[in-house]
Amino acid sequence: MGTVRLCCGVLTLLGCAAFPTRVSGQRAAPPARKTVLFVCEHGTVKSLLAKVLFEEYAQEVGLNVQAVSRGTRPDTAVPPWMLSGLALDHIALGSWRPQLLGAQDLAAASYVVSFDVPSNATAAARVPRTQWDSLPSVTQNYAKGRNAIKARVHQLVDSLKRAEQARRPEPV
Repeated sequence: MGTVRLCCGVLTLLGCAAFPTRVSGQRAAPPARKTVLFVCEHGTVKSLLAKVLFEEYAQEVGLNVQAVSRGTRPDTAVPPWMLSGLALDHIALGSWRPQLLGAQDLAAASYVVSFDVPSNATAAARVPRTQWDSLPSVTQNYAKGRNAIKARVHQLVDSLKRAEQARRPEPV
């Protein structure tokens, strides 16, 4: 999936968000917090890494979008080598556990990114989707795989942030 599709999807994602409006002198409830759903087969490597890198960078740039990691055939636990890599990056998972991708995840997502899973796994999502397939293996080389995912995550967060800023109303 190309950069053009990613940018169009991001603009669509953020363009759908309405600003609070006044109705009968009352302010409408703010829109629900946006969610980027990351999906890989086991839910414990690429999608998990994307989730934690997304959360970290989104917070750094002030983007109020949450990230979720799911697996199409989730492992029961994060592999020890992955925990070691995350620990070297000063990332602790706490009580986080891998979870199976479900229809409710696709329904709640604002944007879906999948890693090396068949496109039909996320086809039910009615939001922009992109596939980040064939990235370097995190299993074979944690740092190289992490860096490839981090570059994509930063592009996505930056696109979401630009789109958010573009739709803010002009100061009066």
